[in-house]
Amino acid sequence: MQIHTRLSALLLTGLVVTSLGAPVLAVAAPAFAQAELAPPTAVAVDAPITAVTLYRGRALVTRTANLPDGQGTFEITIAGLPPAISQESLSARVTGAKVLDVRYGETLLEVDAATGTDIRGATKSLDEARRTAAKQEMQSRMISEQNELLNAISAKTASESAKDLGSKNLDPAALSAQVKFIAQSREELINQRLALDTARAATNDQIKSLEAKLRALGGRTKTAREAVVTVGKSQAGAATLALSYLVSDAAWAPRYSVRATDAGDDALDLVTIEMNAEIMQRTGEDWSNIALTLSTAEPERHPQPPGVDPVFLGVAQPVVAKAEAGRQPGAGAGGGYGFGGGGGSGGVIGDVGNDMRPAPNTVLADMLEGAYADAEGEGGAVVNYLVPRKVTIPSDDTRARSQRVATFDFKPEFTHVVHPIADTTVYLRAKARNTSGVQLVGGVARLFVGDDSVGAADFPEVAPGGEMTLWLGGDARYEARRMLVEKDAREQGVFGKDDVTVWKWRIDITSGAKGATRFEVVDRVPVSRDEKIKIELKDLSMPLSTDPEYLADDRPFGFLRWSFAMPGLASDGKPSTKSISWTVRQSVPVGTRVVEVAE
Repeated sequence: MQIHTRLSALLLTGLVVTSLGAPVLAVAAPAFAQAELAPPTAVAVDAPITAVTLYRGRALVTRTANLPDGQGTFEITIAGLPPAISQESLSARVTGAKVLDVRYGETLLEVDAATGTDIRGATKSLDEARRTAAKQEMQSRMISEQNELLNAISAKTASESAKDLGSKNLDPAALSAQVKFIAQSREELINQRLALDTARAATNDQIKSLEAKLRALGGRTKTAREAVVTVGKSQAGAATLALSYLVSDAAWAPRYSVRATDAGDDALDLVTIEMNAEIMQRTGEDWSNIALTLSTAEPERHPQPPGVDPVFLGVAQPVVAKAEAGRQPGAGAGGGYGFGGGGGSGGVIGDVGNDMRPAPNTVLADMLEGAYADAEGEGGAVVNYLVPRKVTIPSDDTRARSQRVATFDFKPEFTHVVHPIADTTVYLRAKARNTSGVQLVGGVARLFVGDDSVGAADFPEVAPGGEMTLWLGGDARYEARRMLVEKDAREQGVFGKDDVTVWKWRIDITSGAKGATRFEVVDRVPVSRDEKIKIELKDLSMPLSTDPEYLADDRPFGFLRWSFAMPGLASDGKPSTKSISWTVRQSVPVGTRVVEVAE
């Protein structure tokens, strides 16, 4: 059975298909006027895959072939197209000739199982497995029926024993034997059920495997897919054809390895980011020695405009703390007033981009142009990464493969951060500017400090010139301890009595690192939301940070931040120490009950 789908108009109508698949007005050359009267010369060509643009959920495949050298009209057939092809996306472009027509064809071929050893063997095994499954189903029903029979016997035995209880008709020995029989029979049925369930699972797995094998071999029928491109040559000479089409069952996702070298010297500190692509390729055709481009575009067009949602305005409410995802200081139990929100297990601050919803296909040019238009309309940027060397990616249903895309080195600013009120672990934070000139798309990252793996985290999307913040786990060379040195509660006042509570806090930092490092300590004091409650911060042993962002965003909410240089090991090899202390004084009218309130 032959099926053909027409995708572009003939040149006689004044339209040709360009490299983008978009129709362009063309004037038929006079040289073709008589040539079109003669039937085209049919030519089957070998057109290997030479380039692939891989999107997040599909791929644009390009095959290239040399055209006949002669003059005239040729009907070029390219066979062996994959099952995952999108027929509507078929497009062609040529050099040294004109595209007159592009058609897609499918032919259903009967496969003779008697002449195909692999197919014959797989079919026989599949038939045997299905017979085994049917037999196991009957065995399962039989076990269920036996279990129902045992239930009935057990119920009748219990009923009759209850009637005869206390009478001469009750035979204890017979009742004991019957109860023992029921228990043994139940045990046998349970064992049979467990063994049968295991066997049925194995048989089902075997059937699925054999069905997949038969699909790969073509089963009892095989579909041959081909493209037929009609071209016209007004003069003899070399000419080439490039056939492009979209396929499903192909995707990629960015994967990063972030490697930090904290040498204790700004000149030697380094963050290396290895960008990899995790590639899934199940299209049914191998990509051998191809030029690979990875794209964040989505080659789809929406058939209708997106909906417009209403916008409501209100007065902005202040936020208590910035939410920071990643392997960074988190919330936990601590003396006094807590800090932060969950301690989490990520590593890199940032959001992964949202997936775009799929839409029906149109022709290839519309799909590709729509991808860029959609991305720009959403305020995003389409990013294309050209892998710098030819690669081979076979079609494989069983696993994804990793492909290195690029490696970038950045100069970081390392800072050790601790929130001892929530967690006494000292965390390493790196800030670096993206000087690569390349857009880094969001993905998943494995994190390394030196030779140590510190976990995985989401990697943010970072534009060229943008700043990234990376949390790189705890650093065991540093220790932090927070303690309540003194607490005093008393009544004060002459005319009006107040309950006054004073807390004296201290944080001790110990460094076992060789060199000095930037250090940041964060704590907090309560913030009064009632004029009856007065909070005073006193006796700071070290001034708070003067960072404008901290003073504007965090200080009004009671957060205390100290930024300082932490020395390394002393000359005698002993750890260095540094302490921070402060006093908090709270006063309220006597009898006032103080509670924590939501912001």
